Amino acid sequence: MSSVAVFLLGMVGALAPEIVRLYEIRNDPDRFQWSWFYLAVSLAFSALGGVLALVLPATTYWGALYVGVSTPVLVNSMVRKGRERARTQLRSWGTPPERTRYSFVDSYVHGL
Repeated sequence: MSSVAVFLLGMVGALAPEIVRLYEIRNDPDRFQWSWFYLAVSLAFSALGGVLALVLPATTYWGALYVGVSTPVLVNSMVRKGRERARTQLRSWGTPPERTRYSFVDSYVHGL
């Protein structure tokens, strides 16, 4: 398998969850916000998926695609957990509850 094909399949795989995320954002436009941040993070996840497919070494085309699909899900889970913990700590210090509309970061993270 060529390295270019593995990298591209990893990138395509990393963009697959973005289709689901865009659908979720479309279904609740009052809560989610579109931003250039969204596009930049999507491109970064795509590149990361390609790099991980090369590094892990994917031995099949399916494996390269699967590594790409797994990348954003794994990273978003970690980010979401960290933001929820931070938010819980802020609430315990007496800050008001969060707004009904998500921030740019939360719009991206909670899209899946």
